[in-house]
Amino acid sequence: MLDTLFTLALCAAAGFFLYRRRVPAGMLIGAVIASAVLTAGFHSGGVPPVSKHIAQVVAGVFIGCSAGRDDFRQLKTFYKPVAMITCSLLLVNVVIGALLFFAGYSDLLSCLVCAVPGGISDVTLIAVDFGADASKVLLVHFCRLVVGVAVFPSVVQRITPPMPEEAAATAARKGGKPDRRGAARLLAALAVSSAGAWLGNRLGVPAASILFPLFITFALNLSGFSIPFPSWLRQAAQVVSGAYIGGLLDPAKFGNPATVFSAAVITIAVLLANAYLFGKWMERRFQVPLREGMLMLTPAGAGDMALISADIGVSSPRLILVQVYRLLIATAIFPHLCLLLARAFGG
Repeated sequence: MLDTLFTLALCAAAGFFLYRRRVPAGMLIGAVIASAVLTAGFHSGGVPPVSKHIAQVVAGVFIGCSAGRDDFRQLKTFYKPVAMITCSLLLVNVVIGALLFFAGYSDLLSCLVCAVPGGISDVTLIAVDFGADASKVLLVHFCRLVVGVAVFPSVVQRITPPMPEEAAATAARKGGKPDRRGAARLLAALAVSSAGAWLGNRLGVPAASILFPLFITFALNLSGFSIPFPSWLRQAAQVVSGAYIGGLLDPAKFGNPATVFSAAVITIAVLLANAYLFGKWMERRFQVPLREGMLMLTPAGAGDMALISADIGVSSPRLILVQVYRLLIATAIFPHLCLLLARAFGG
């Protein structure tokens, strides 16, 4: 118990340190690093497996709260680019997974999960549920995160023309007076989602701890049961999730350094090429600005991208909507497709 509390405290301190220095996803990255150092250097650290389920429930509720009815009405005029983005991400998922597998990085399931277009936390936790090699999945997604938040935005800013100024109404879209019943609604959503996650796990549904809360909260949100989600709760979940993930980062399981390096290069090269090519295609076919289109296909997770898109002059409602959509398909659809492919081809 004391070991767990010490680990969480150190992870929270490291995460807060990076967060205060405006590092995107700083709470999560700091927690992962702190937990990994404790585990690898001192053979201590880590948190109980139940923490994984707690973090997934909170993450599922957060994703479900991220989109409302007004957001999805916009899909009526933007469904063709969204369909193209889905096909692009699915194609890239299969191509990267196959290339990593043939390069000898890991088993087929782990390689496919490495290419799932989700955030580092959600995908790594799902990898644990599916029995994939969490250390190798985490390593590739960590490289994606670093490139996605530290390199990709600067490249996009340099090679694409600036976007016209967006309406200021976007930033205030969800403003208004705070709902005094918001806390009660959040607690109710967490309670119902936790029950749903428990039921899903009892039924043996893969990744039930995040899928059931996601769909439950999503249904509540669309029905008009608006649920406010405080930033501190998301940050707390990032610390718990990072503490668990960091304990999985075992350098002894990474394998040959040359293979690891080639896996990172393959993944980043395919993702950057995909973002540019499909971004140009959407620009020509649907008049989507190249800068906006490339950010829709960023190597980083959707949540991470939301933190930095405004820093390079993009505040598009369509971009936010696509990022929410990516969160949904990356947690609810793509991992299961990876599992089916791996089973079909004997991975």
